[in-house]
Amino acid sequence: MSDYYDLFLAVDLVPGLPGPVLAELRWLLGQGDRPAELVSAEWESWGGPWQAFDGGTASHAFDGADVSLLVRATDRPDADGGEPWALTVRTCVHEDDFGIMMEVVEWVLRYATTRGWAGYVRDAGLGRFQHLVRHEDGFELADVRVGGERKRIAWSA
Repeated sequence: MSDYYDLFLAVDLVPGLPGPVLAELRWLLGQGDRPAELVSAEWESWGGPWQAFDGGTASHAFDGADVSLLVRATDRPDADGGEPWALTVRTCVHEDDFGIMMEVVEWVLRYATTRGWAGYVRDAGLGRFQHLVRHEDGFELADVRVGGERKRIAWSA
């Protein structure tokens, strides 16, 4: 049985994304044509690129759907008055594709303005849950540790 990862990414990207970056990102989301040159990952070593963030279907291994959306954050201009790009992705990743997917995530985060929490990765096999945290010079997958007492909220009748 294969292991799967549930990847969730929610970040703002710089308002002035370079044209080639925007074109590749749109292709990764399944919203545009494939550019002649792809730079988001080392695709040649992996047997060929795929639209890693394409959404719109039920998740293969998790409840819910794989989704992706890239829109302008028109109501949240940056300090210079520019409109950042708001990106949200939730996708199921096969264990064999996880390394290349993290290359794509790293590439996207180079253009992000978001600092701190940027999403999560959940492992279906181990049940491990990690926060995706963006820093000024990269990102990390930080283990989630339960601290203190859990609160359970019951549905009211």
